[in-house]
Amino acid sequence: MNSKRRVVSVLALATGLAGTAMAQSFNGTPSPWSYMVDGEAISLEVDTTRMACFQAGVVDATVAGPALAAHGLDADTLVPSGSAGWMYAEMVQPAATVRDVAALTRSMAADPAIDFVSPVFLAGTRSLPWIVTRDIIVGFEPGTSQETAEAFLATRVPGGIIEQDLGGMSGVYLLETDLSQAFEVLDLVAVLESDPTVRFAQTDAIWWTMPAFTPNDPQYGSLWGLNQANDEDMDAPEAWDVTTGDSSIMVAVLDDGLDQDHPDMNQVPGFNFTGSGSSGDHETACDGHGTCVASCVSAIINNNLYTVGVAPSCPTIGMKIFNAIEFFGFCFGFLESQDSWIIAGLNQSVTSGARVTNSSWGGGASSSGVNAAFTSSYAQGVLHIAAAGNDGSTTIGWPASLNNVLAVAALASNGTLASFSTSGSGLFGSAPGAGILCLDAMGGEGFGAGDTISVDGTSFAAPYLAGVAALVFSQDPSLTPAEVTDILAETSVDKGASGYDTTYGWGFVNAKNAVDAVEGETPCAGDANSDGVVDVNDVLAVISAYGPCTDCDEDFDDDNVVGVNDILILLEGYGPCP
Repeated sequence: MNSKRRVVSVLALATGLAGTAMAQSFNGTPSPWSYMVDGEAISLEVDTTRMACFQAGVVDATVAGPALAAHGLDADTLVPSGSAGWMYAEMVQPAATVRDVAALTRSMAADPAIDFVSPVFLAGTRSLPWIVTRDIIVGFEPGTSQETAEAFLATRVPGGIIEQDLGGMSGVYLLETDLSQAFEVLDLVAVLESDPTVRFAQTDAIWWTMPAFTPNDPQYGSLWGLNQANDEDMDAPEAWDVTTGDSSIMVAVLDDGLDQDHPDMNQVPGFNFTGSGSSGDHETACDGHGTCVASCVSAIINNNLYTVGVAPSCPTIGMKIFNAIEFFGFCFGFLESQDSWIIAGLNQSVTSGARVTNSSWGGGASSSGVNAAFTSSYAQGVLHIAAAGNDGSTTIGWPASLNNVLAVAALASNGTLASFSTSGSGLFGSAPGAGILCLDAMGGEGFGAGDTISVDGTSFAAPYLAGVAALVFSQDPSLTPAEVTDILAETSVDKGASGYDTTYGWGFVNAKNAVDAVEGETPCAGDANSDGVVDVNDVLAVISAYGPCTDCDEDFDDDNVVGVNDILILLEGYGPCP
């Protein structure tokens, strides 16, 4: 192909995908195929214009191209996946039917130069790509011994075990098969799942999702969600008179990474499960979503920099489970993940001691294994919060739709539901999500040219609720996720119809109400010696402790320094405690 044709081909692919991104959906053709999630059949559509192919050890499109071109794929449109060895490619001539796609899959799988082939299936509430891989995840029913499970796998699965107790879940295995195409894997997992000893069986799918945001204006804006004159806010300053959070209460941000060097982020070093790095940092040119999200929780207070999060003394930890998708230098607003990456991220959240996770993404295909990981980590004391979605519909996407995940809608600055926000059955509550100023990755990386950006989306409503949950855990770390959920629901400011409704859930989350509602010893701002009165003894204690101070009673704002802000808190509370 000459260079002119290549440019036209690249631009056509870019333009087509840009239109797809704007529509937040691909054009799929219904198919007879499906897969199971927790006993429910999920229908699959097929993209009749593209294929997904795996060649072990091949990451260069120019190396992968010749073998694929021999089967009618356009080598000039090859784009590497974030999962090593996988490539997406357009067909030179789109397939007429889904049966033609199946026939192409089988003929390509017979080529020894190609290790595995899958159609680009479409699934989820947004009909986004879902790719079958040769790896499978099998979970056994409780009580199944290791010996029984592994004997079963040895006789039923043509391949070997990669990992036992995947994601810390007993009796769950990640296996590599020696199969060569998607329909063989779909048939295998269907047979496995029909066995009464198997809890679930699935492919370790590669799938796309969407971050729940739309950046709009990089100019500076007010943090109205924390405090504003019309009082349509979370009452954050009032909550900070009680606590800015505890450094032992951590929020795990499951996203495309966090800027590990950002000076205004209260964070600890993160983790990367996508294979593109190790620190939990952003890795691709299109990554950046996670930094904005995390800043709503933990941007540092009182440091004369940028913004502040709702729980500024509660650190965030980045769990990089996505790679933002870049095609030929274009960022298209999609994230790519694999089920085993998310399972690992949820497990690491538990291992790292996080009490809250935030998932500001959705609309992709669901997964039995990932659902099991959410359930397992919840049972170990981790509260999960997720963005409801941004399509303005009343159908909440996965994973926010799960029973053990709190789905959050976005509010505008006048306190009403934002026009783009998803709501509906299963919605938990609402938080600020329109015109939100957040941190952007530093140095021109991320979404804008500056270091902050104004954004819209339930992506930012979710971490605001996650931050309030962290404040509640800070008040009483012995609380369970269910107890924190009850507190958040009972203390939200009612919106819409009286009581719970499917437009606002339990209402507008309120940080001050939530921290005040924690049972047990009620903290009194400024009462350093806990004698029920703020008096001269507390003044003397603050003077004595003035300066750097870790976990001391005189550090009322929990910033590890006894300073002017603590004196102001003391003076405001002077007298008998309420």
